[in-house]
Amino acid sequence: MNPAILLVDVASANREELKSFLQNQKCDVATAADGESAVRCCLQMQPDLVLLHDSLPDIGSFDLCRLMKKDPLNQLTPVVLLKPSPDQWDIYRGREAGAIDIWATPPSLWDALGRIQMLLRLKRYMDEQAKSAVFSLARSVDSKHNLKNGHSEHLAAYVEQLGESLGFGEEDLQELRIASWLHDIGKIGVPESILLKPGPLDAEETRIMREHPVTGENMCKPLKSLRRILPVIRHHHEKMDGSGYPDGLRGEDIPLKARILQVADIYDALTTPRPYRGALPPEEALQILFSEAENGWLDASVGLKFSRICRYGEHFPVRERTMLASYYA
Repeated sequence: MNPAILLVDVASANREELKSFLQNQKCDVATAADGESAVRCCLQMQPDLVLLHDSLPDIGSFDLCRLMKKDPLNQLTPVVLLKPSPDQWDIYRGREAGAIDIWATPPSLWDALGRIQMLLRLKRYMDEQAKSAVFSLARSVDSKHNLKNGHSEHLAAYVEQLGESLGFGEEDLQELRIASWLHDIGKIGVPESILLKPGPLDAEETRIMREHPVTGENMCKPLKSLRRILPVIRHHHEKMDGSGYPDGLRGEDIPLKARILQVADIYDALTTPRPYRGALPPEEALQILFSEAENGWLDASVGLKFSRICRYGEHFPVRERTMLASYYA
């Protein structure tokens, strides 16, 4: 994938020359000539690098940099400020505004390219480190307080088979696998007394538990590579009749990948031992899925496809393992 660069500068021959040069170096380049379009483009594009010239008529470069970095989507996006002759005070103000560096205008396009390539390598390294940290947090949720591992691996196997049966290609299947690992990462912020409670949650505990999809989405937002699974993380507790959370989406407004994950997640929850009950037999778990579909909570077509895979295809294993309490919270 080509690196994406946002070039913020007034329209000029110099801007177009740099844009064309970077495109010839296999970069995807977008331009913005004012503060409003720069912020909008930055949110939509989520670039790998922003080159921000101190030339806009409506807003100063320091203020615009600060505005861009305020959004969680762009917290890991390097912003470089370009000024004709920056001094030490400019450098200080730029760093305070969130810029990774402040450059004098490079003497040549090739000099600019060398600096840009260095920052793009740094961005890739930062993304990989942040992504590794996110997956480590997800694993800690999966095995918190000596709970046996396995839920996320089994869930990934379930959604992969279900996705294949629905005609998904490899890219969509990979997104489902990643979502299986990260969908509950927001539970890292839920107190253990709630996560491990051996019984129903009260109203306040339920409110806290229901924050985890939005918390998980916000944790993953800064990583461009995870952007496509954000709707799955946020909406895997929505219900077809609109009674779910956090947004009360209905029917097909709920992303299909979220509906797939939800069916598989509930099945795994039901066939897993809890502090207050043992694991249910697979057939009984499938009957509960049917009941929830009839109640208007689950996607009936996805549930039916899942049951056919369980009954007539490759049966999913039922393994003795413990899981976090109160799935339905």
